[in-house]
Amino acid sequence: MFRSNYRSIEIVSGPSFWRGAGCVALGLFVQTAFAPLLVVRGGIPSFVTIAVVLYALRLGGRRGALLGLVAGVLTDAVAGTGGAWTLSYTLLALLCGAVSRGFFADGMVLPSLFVGVAVVVRSTMFWVIMSAEGYPRGYGAVHFHAALESGVLTAV
Repeated sequence: MFRSNYRSIEIVSGPSFWRGAGCVALGLFVQTAFAPLLVVRGGIPSFVTIAVVLYALRLGGRRGALLGLVAGVLTDAVAGTGGAWTLSYTLLALLCGAVSRGFFADGMVLPSLFVGVAVVVRSTMFWVIMSAEGYPRGYGAVHFHAALESGVLTAV
């Protein structure tokens, strides 16, 4: 008896990948076109992170990582960074999928708080990757405060 004879059947109760990818594309459009109008003290809401985190909470880490990869590539293409958003969104989706095993994703308050924390975690991962690529370290405190403000705005 070999393991390859038994195929895994996963029951999926959530949106399709294409619907999630559409939400990411729409979120990226709104984030680049209209979110700069919503800046409060250096923080800007992240609509792409909302789509990726809620998808990963609902469907798990592997499927969320695939959507995070797509979201990161699109964000890197728009922002002109060298892959830091791709790694950040993919790792964030894997982390959210791992946490979602013991997490009840229905409701509104708890997922929105989770999304706010996820924005701070994603921004931290992004700046760690950027500093490894040679970004000056002196801006770390400024970006951390902006990440906290972005987390609060995104949660709201």
